[in-house]
Amino acid sequence: ADSTYMPMQAKGAVFSAEIVPAEGAATGWADMRAAYDDLDEATRELLADKVAYHSLYYSQGRAGYLPSKQKEGGGYDQYGYHDMEPSLRPLVKVHPET
Repeated sequence: ADSTYMPMQAKGAVFSAEIVPAEGAATGWADMRAAYDDLDEATRELLADKVAYHSLYYSQGRAGYLPSKQKEGGGYDQYGYHDMEPSLRPLVKVHPET
């Protein structure tokens, strides 16, 4: 799913394009279900109860995209930036409808 770094995680994501450029467009998509299915049982058991903090600040900061300032009165004006603690998420999460 997209936006897993937000305090309230999205239920899913949709990936679409109206025009696909011949070059560039650095968006990637990975089939994480297939990757998980390829893991051996011992690795799945090892990951079953693991959790991790997911923060937009780390990845965006490495790319040089940290917000330059907060809005007047607090908060940020860019999607994904917030004043809350990073979200603690299960390392493996199965969508309830699958």
